[in-house]
Amino acid sequence: MSRGLLILLLTAVAAAGCGSQGSATAPSASKRSDRLVDFSKKPPYVNTLDVDPRDGSLLLATNRGFWRIDPEKDSVERIRGTIAAGKQSSTVGTFLEVKATGPGRYIGSGHPDQRGRLPSFLGLIASDDAGRSWRVVSRLGDADLHKIVLKHDRLYAFDAVLGAMLVSGDGGRTFVEQFTPRGLIIDFDVDPDDPKHIFAANETTLFRSENGGKSWRATVQGEGIRLEWPAADAFYRAEKDGTVQRSRDGGGSWEGVGEVPGEPYKFKATGPEQLFLALSDGTVMQTKDGGRKWTEAFRP
Repeated sequence: MSRGLLILLLTAVAAAGCGSQGSATAPSASKRSDRLVDFSKKPPYVNTLDVDPRDGSLLLATNRGFWRIDPEKDSVERIRGTIAAGKQSSTVGTFLEVKATGPGRYIGSGHPDQRGRLPSFLGLIASDDAGRSWRVVSRLGDADLHKIVLKHDRLYAFDAVLGAMLVSGDGGRTFVEQFTPRGLIIDFDVDPDDPKHIFAANETTLFRSENGGKSWRATVQGEGIRLEWPAADAFYRAEKDGTVQRSRDGGGSWEGVGEVPGEPYKFKATGPEQLFLALSDGTVMQTKDGGRKWTEAFRP
């Protein structure tokens, strides 16, 4: 097979992965806002939820763009970024994975907005100016990272091109690759006490690895599972129907704690009991009691 045909096939596979994470549900179709999300396109609708430590603003990336949200002022600002590689550049913002690493400093991954200027897969990218400009760190043209986790002085990421968990100890310049279970991984997280203990979910099943991703076993069946693990006794799991569960023993057992009014997409913990959860339309819910009570932090 020629390299050109191989790249074309990988592009098709990864693009399908970026648009096949299940249909969205919301409290009701009449209340669902399309201000930040384009529901005429296939899901996923929300790709990022994080908090910028510079000012506490929420960072939300959707299939319409990259947004900075001030929930106190109920204000939304679109972040229009540009990525450059060599002599080529493109705007970037839709289908963007973003992880804040410091005040106004982000790493991420995704696709260029304009076709033909840069490779379809941007690899690992970084910004030092709050997302206005980006540079390539590694794997340009080769990796499409759907989630990034920073724990244990390591960078963990799921690469939709390889279908593999990538682990880096040098800030993402080089990686060790461990293949994941079949099916597109829609979320994963790492035990805060054990760097080799990882959970990963595809559309129907939650899997567990105890050796850094070298092998996996199925543990729980569930649709559209989303994960967040801020403390050893605070491992959270949300499912497509809006139910939220908590494990206090590292995923060995689960207890139902609460429910949100829509389809969960992205968690962000700010403490063991404090979490944000973005729904399919960009609504951001918030809990301060470990998931028992949820209130709206932001509605588009």
